[in-house]
Formats: sequence, structure tokens, C-alpha cells
Amino acid sequence: MKTANFRFQACLLVLTLLVGSGPALGGMVSVGALQDSMIFGTVAGIDTGNASGKGPALFAGADGQGNMKRSLIEFDIGAANIPLGATITGVTMTLYLGQIAGSGGGGGVPPTYPSRTIRLYDLLQSWGEGNSGSPTSAGIGGTGQGYPRQVGDSTWDYAFFGSTTWSSGGKDLHGGNFSATESAESTFTSFILGDAYTWSSADMVADVQAWVDGTAPNDGWILKSDLETSPTSFLGFWSKDGAAANNNPALAPSLQISYSIPVPEPDTCGLVLTGIMMLASVIRRRRNWPSPH
Repeated sequence: MKTANFRFQACLLVLTLLVGSGPALGGMVSVGALQDSMIFGTVAGIDTGNASGKGPALFAGADGQGNMKRSLIEFDIGAANIPLGATITGVTMTLYLGQIAGSGGGGGVPPTYPSRTIRLYDLLQSWGEGNSGSPTSAGIGGTGQGYPRQVGDSTWDYAFFGSTTWSSGGKDLHGGNFSATESAESTFTSFILGDAYTWSSADMVADVQAWVDGTAPNDGWILKSDLETSPTSFLGFWSKDGAAANNNPALAPSLQISYSIPVPEPDTCGLVLTGIMMLASVIRRRRNWPSPH
């Protein structure tokens, strides 16, 4: 009986070593913005000279004078948040609505407001948040024109005001340097202050995967409204600085990322050899055990 039990335990040991791995491990993380900012162009596409690095909001669309507003945002995609070797499976950006054009920053929404489509484009150049608008206002109303630009701000013509223009192939650009192909779009038909508005797509997944893998630089996205040539069409979302000024981190921009991490397959041949060697060792020791009396 002892010999049979011993053989069973030895076989069980070998089988345990040969058991394969389980499915890939999954996870989800919500990361905040590293930096966010706004750039401003006139109806004729000329830099207004203003910026909003520390302003409370991120606008997309046009104001009552037809001046255009676009927003830049870059999230904290790093090893501290996303494990090395992760495969990105889902990405959702969430912003919280703080102002609607014509509402004065807090009024009701007229029923004649049209739907808004706001698109995300991958930025192709690093840029600066800057300090314009510091200290940050706790309210959005009256901040939609931005603030006098400072050195290091991103503006309509500059990635870093005072040093670096938006440019591609040596040609100066206006309104940002971004991909011609959108990463995502969302069309909004209902506008409620404080509500969450989201963007999610397979192209956003591809962007984040490239940033995580290091095959493309993480310069974030630009938000651009389809109605930016239509006066009084903007939407304003809370920035990270606006959320901080209100002591309400729940209002800050966030990026929800789901991912999977493959579990390495075991070295089957190596496990078999290890199991056989362990079994042989146990057998040798068993043979040297004294016989029971």
C-alpha cells in the first residue's frame, strides 16, 4: 500500500508541474491628465494672442464673435499606470460639461440648440500647458476668451509660445499640428451641466497602444468641434485645474483604459525533465529507506 501511495503521489507531482497556464490577466485603470490647455483663433484663423494653460475649462467650438476654440489634452500613460507588455483592449475619455454657449455659465439650455459633434485627433507634436490663467478661477463664466499668453503656453500658432511654432516638414501650421485622420468622434444632443461626456473608439485604443509600446510619442489629443465656424456653438468642459480650483477631483478629465497581460506559457519540455528528475530522486531515496519491522 505504501508503494502504491508513493507512486500515486509522485505521478501527481509530475502532473502538477505539467499543468498549463490560465487565460490572460485583465485590468482597468483610470488615469488623469498630465496637462490640458486651450488655443484660440479668430474667425479668419489668426492667433488671438491668448492662451489658457491654467484656465478652468476646455472649450471646443466658437463664441458669439465666431472666434474658434480648440482644446489640447495629454494623459498620464506610463509604466506606473499601465503594466509593461500590456495589450490595450478599451479606451474611454470622460469630460464633464461646465458651460454651454449662450447659457451664461449656468442657465438652462434653449431647445433650439443644435447637436454638436466634437472630434479627437492625435497630436503630432509636443506642446506646453503654460501658466496663463494662473491662479485658476473656480468658475468658467467669462474665461472663454482665454488670457494673455505667456512664454511656454500653447497658442493657435505656437506649441510653446516664445520658442516653437506648430510645424510639419518645416512649414508653419495654425491651429495645432495633428493627424488628418480622427481618432474618435462623439455627437451630443442633450446638454446638462455637470454630466459626463465620453469618447471611445478602436482608433483611440490604437493610439494608446502605440504610446504604451513607445512606437509613437504620447502628445495627447486635440478636441475640435464641427461647428467651430458657427458663432455661439461651443461647449466648455472642466479642466484638471478647474476641478482642482473647486476642490472636486471628480470633475477632472479622465481616461479609462482596460488591458490584458498574457500569462507566459510554461516550458513543457523543461517541466517534464524537472518532473522526471524529481521523481527519480524520490525513488532513490525510497529504496534507501529502512524496511519496516
